[in-house]
Order: sequence, then C-alpha cells, then structure tokens
Amino acid sequence: MKNENENEIFDRIASLEQEIEELKKNSSHIQEHEAALQKLADKMSLLVSSDENLMSRYQSNLLAFEKYHPQIYKFFKDYIPEKYIVDATDGFVNAINVETGQPFYSYPSVLSTQLQFDKFTLSPNIKKFNFNVLSENEADFIHVDYLDAMLALLPKKNDGETQQSRSTTNQLSSLIIFGVGAGYHLEMFARNYNIACIYIIEPDLDLFFLSLFSINWQFVLTTFDQNGCQLHLSLGPQKEAFFDDVMKKSAMNGRYQMANVAGYIHYKSDEIDTLLGEFNRRYLEMGHGWGFFDDAVMAIGHTLGNIKNKVPLLKKCAVNNLDYTHLPVFIVGNGPSLDQGIDTIKALQNKAIIISCGSALSALYKYGITPDFHCEQERTFPVAEKVELSCPSEFLDSIVLLAPTTVHPAVFSMFKRSIMAAKANEPSSSLLLRDEVGATLFKAYHYINPTVANTALVMGYNLGFKSFHLFGIDLGHKQGGNHHSKKSMYYNADEQDLDLYPVDIEKAIEVDGNFGGKFICDSFFYQSNSALSRQILAFDDLHCINLSDGAAIKGSVPMNVDQLEGVLDKSLPIDKTQVIESIHQISGYVDDDILFERLVTDLDYEYFEGVCQRLVILNSEPVNTFNEATALLINNTVVMEALTEHAHSLLIGTVMHMQVVLTQLLYSSANIEIAIENFNKGLGFYCKFIGKASSHYKENAEQAHYIKDGKWIVKLRNNK
Repeated sequence: MKNENENEIFDRIASLEQEIEELKKNSSHIQEHEAALQKLADKMSLLVSSDENLMSRYQSNLLAFEKYHPQIYKFFKDYIPEKYIVDATDGFVNAINVETGQPFYSYPSVLSTQLQFDKFTLSPNIKKFNFNVLSENEADFIHVDYLDAMLALLPKKNDGETQQSRSTTNQLSSLIIFGVGAGYHLEMFARNYNIACIYIIEPDLDLFFLSLFSINWQFVLTTFDQNGCQLHLSLGPQKEAFFDDVMKKSAMNGRYQMANVAGYIHYKSDEIDTLLGEFNRRYLEMGHGWGFFDDAVMAIGHTLGNIKNKVPLLKKCAVNNLDYTHLPVFIVGNGPSLDQGIDTIKALQNKAIIISCGSALSALYKYGITPDFHCEQERTFPVAEKVELSCPSEFLDSIVLLAPTTVHPAVFSMFKRSIMAAKANEPSSSLLLRDEVGATLFKAYHYINPTVANTALVMGYNLGFKSFHLFGIDLGHKQGGNHHSKKSMYYNADEQDLDLYPVDIEKAIEVDGNFGGKFICDSFFYQSNSALSRQILAFDDLHCINLSDGAAIKGSVPMNVDQLEGVLDKSLPIDKTQVIESIHQISGYVDDDILFERLVTDLDYEYFEGVCQRLVILNSEPVNTFNEATALLINNTVVMEALTEHAHSLLIGTVMHMQVVLTQLLYSSANIEIAIENFNKGLGFYCKFIGKASSHYKENAEQAHYIKDGKWIVKLRNNK
C-alpha cells in the first residue's frame, strides 16, 4: 500500500512538473515567476503525507542506514532535534524553526529542489585541475614528454564548443553536495546521473534529520551502491576538519576523481558559505605537491650522492637536545616585509640564531648580516648557481647548510658544514627507512616543504631549538605591492623587478594579514602557510612569534618588531661558535660507506621492472565502454596501493597526473564515443611512459641530475 501511495504522489508531481515548465517559459519577470511558484505550491499542498507515512518512511530509512552506514543509524535512531522540528502541515515535509516559527522552505521542497536541479543539469558547476603543456622540456623529463602528449588530446577552450556540449550528460567523476535539507536532490541525482564519487556535506544535523522523513534513502543508498559509487557523508559542524577530511577521503579513492568535480549548493547559510569558501580556496591543493617520476628518481640519486659524500644526516634523537630550547631563533625569509625588519635583525643578530631561507641569503648579504644557518629546498642543479650568484663563496664559509637529502650534491659542496634531513613521501626516504639501521637512527619529516620557510622551521625544531621568530615570512603580498624583498635576487640594483617570480592575479587567494588587513597569495604560498601552521600546532613546546607584515599563520603570535627589541635587548649575547659546533657534532650521522652500499643494493631494479610490466599489461587493451574506462582507473589505483612503499612513491606522482588527464578526457568530450576514443589514445601514452620508466630508473637512480640553463637561472645570470 505504501509503494502505491508513493507512486501516486510521484505521478502527480510529474504532472505538476510539466505545468511548471510551461509556466517558466511564459514567466519573464521575477514577480510572475514567484506567482507561478505560489500557484504550484498551492496545488502541491494537496499531496499531504500523513503522520503514519512519515514514521513509516523514517523507520525504513533508518534500516537503510543500519545496512550501509551503521554509525549514522546509531546516531539518529534516538535523535531529538533542537533548532528545527519536522512538519508536514502544508503538504510536503518541511522544517520549522522553533524560535521564529518560520519554515525552512518557502515553497514545497520537492518543487524548489526540482527547479534547482534543472538549473544544475543545464549548466553544472565543474572545477578542474589544470596542468599546462610546457613549451620546452628543459630538464628532459619523460614525465613531461608523455603528459604533454596526453594534454594535447583535451578539447581546447577556444574551439567553439561550450562547456555543456563537452560535458558527458549523465556522467560525473565527482560530485560534492553542500546541504541535504529535505534531500530530494539526492533522489534526482540517483535517478539521473552515474557518479563515480559523491561527497555529501550537511553541517546542520537537524536538517539531515528532516531528510529521514522526506526522501527514500533506501533507494538512494542502494542505487549508488549498485552503480559502484563511492559515497561519503560528512554530517554536523566541521569547519576546521572539513577540507582535510575531503583530502583524506579523496586520497583513498584516487585523487584523480577530484580532477573533474561538480559542485551543488542546495541552500545558503553561514556554515555552508564558510565550507564553500574553504573548498574554493584550497581545491588546487589536491592537484599540487604530488611530485613526478623523474623528480622521484632524482631524489634517490641526490640522496645517495649526499650520503656517499659524507653529508651528515639528521638523527631523530636530536630533537631531544635540551641545551638550546631557550635560544631565540630568527627564521628570515625573503618577503617584502624583510626590508622593514632588517634593522631589528641587525641590532639583535648576536642575541639570536639566524636561519636564512633561500633567496633571503642575497638580501642578508647586501644588508651585511651573516646567518648562522641557511636553508635550501629545491632539488635541481641551478640552485647551486643561484647560491653562487647570491654572495661571494667566502661568505658561506661560516654558514651551516640545512636542507632535505633530495637537494643537489653540488649545493652541499658549496658549504663547509651541512646537515640534511629525510623528507616524508619521497622514495629516497622510504629506501632509507626500510634499512634496519636507517629506521633506528632517522625519520622522514612532514611539513618540511613546499618552501624553505617550512624547511627552516622543521629542521630547526628537530635540531633542538624551540623558540622561533619569523621575519619576512610573508607568504603573500599586498595588492600592487612587491612580492619579495627589493634587496634580493628578484630585483636588480635599481630595485626593478626581474620577472623571476610570475604573479597570476586571477588565481590569487585572499588571506588575513598577520597585523590585520588582507593579503593575496598563490596556492604555493597558501600550502606553505598551512604546513607551517600544522608544524606549530603539532608540538606544544614549539613557540613561534610572527613579526612579518604578511599573511597570518595559525599557531603563531603576532608581534611588532619594536616589542621584540624590548624583550631581547637585555638578553646576553650567544656564543654562536660553541652552539653551532655542538649541534653539528651531535645531531648528524656520517656514513662510513656501509649504509650507502646497502641502499644501492636495495634499489631493487628487478622488482620495479616487474611492476612496470604488470601496469603495461593491465592498460594495454583498449576499453570499449565508459564503465570499463572508470573501472580501469580504479584498478590502476588498486595496483598502486599494493606496491612496496618505495615503488609506490616512485610512480605515484606521474600516475596520478596521468589518471587526472585520462579522467578529463573521459568527462570533457562531446559524447561518449569521442570520450572513449580519446581515453584510449591517452592510455597509449600512459603505457609508453610506464614502459620507459623501468629503464630510466635503472639508468639514473645512482647519479645526480644536471640541468644548467633553465630560463630563470639564465635571466638571473644575465642581470648580475
């Protein structure tokens, strides 16, 4: 009897939907449109759900959640709403605010949702990862060769096709839904779309509770499950954890699925606006920081070279060195505000340990300040020439280099003393830590990238320092302001911009300032800011004062430079020679060639060759259907997750890049036939890359990578 009643209701709804289509065609003004809505709302008030039907649907939905999501069932089986109560007096289920008496929906929820859903189907709001084709492959990376070939298969933005004509009508790679409410849009998506992965976000538990009385969750959950859809429900307040949760789940599913994600906003609220803003600000993080195959091989070659060259490797026990927890440490970046704080650094340089970050070295040299430590982070060879162009070689004699093991051996060779640290999520680190001695002595450090400021904070903390002061760590700039210190390598002697740092205003992210106001930054600096915050908040004994006139950093304490001078002015000078000598002696491990030889033996070329052969076999046959293509992408992820950590970290960066492009080929073409044809072409380039990867690894894993004349280093060289 219940099914007959529901079928009758949906038949009547369908009839009314046809009527609204006619009304929409004839309604050209807002007032007429609202009148049409009211007319249909009056008619739909005849479709009343009885209390008996509501409770029956609620109980049926609870059983569905008990089967598919037991935790949600347990939470809501005895749930008592606080802000809203469920009501159906106007014909359709609604939520009434207990304080104001106002309904959540002004018109029948199924009607307003149908209008909203129709608008989505006409023009879905889709966000994409955008990988750019490189005009030149200066470093001769095979990743670039084959990825660029795949990117060339994508539809061009200016080819005359609209987004709608390029969209595969009922196929979505990922969908993120902000707001459940009555939930009718969930039924509509289940009926009309085939979706690989769905994230449903509802911050208001009372409104999710409403959906248990309104829609058929049994149908929704069963349909998504039968279609192989990966469904993730995030319910309740989640301001702080929201995006990190999406990141974590997307990593488990295969992050390539988020390369083509549709967004659906069911209703607006302060909570939804906050979550949506966070998603839009951080979306590109999902497509950054993956690394790529050549980069991973380079990391191994550089790490092995540095170990062989006796560069001390940071021991994990060094963090427990209690002798220097009280010493103030100045981490000096190359942000625009460095020029404002330089007098304070000069005045207090004998009362604090100074760590320079990357290009700040050139600014400090010009200002006559010699840092105690210097940090580099990038792994390519031109970094060595950048350091050479920053200052005379003798200026480096007293400075200790701090850098990840992945930095080029030529950079370490420029400093008389240095310490290197294993970097998390690198094949060189997995190789090191699967060695018995390596696992005992070392650890791989998170948050050590993407910028040198991250390297300085992480390595400084793990050397035993605990009190940090940030100068010129702006991680952004004011609208129209300079992007780095004008005394640094980014500007010439006349303080004119050398265009070494491109600024894309269209992709700029607005962030809060350390001392108020707003700053703009790119996604690279935004990620650096996030990593700094995580490092600071992860350790109770890490204290960080931010004196930079730049972006605010969570966990750090803003302080004016004048205040700092008042705090440190009366403190005693530091015996820096003794401190640096002690740290260098006790914090690093110098290999006697035994570890090096074991690591070379453990490179396991034969296993990696077998992995590549399996992947080529898996992807060598063309797909014939859309479902075969999506299943193949999932199977690649399954194979990757089963690999050793070392082999996985070697391949995963490029594999994810190529999965992204394959996904975009599948979902961005005019029709399914063209989509599958382009997908198979892309698959061919993917197989060629995998076939080449095995020999490339064997030929390059035991040597440093050299590139001498990249465009930016040539420009810097010519302006010296």
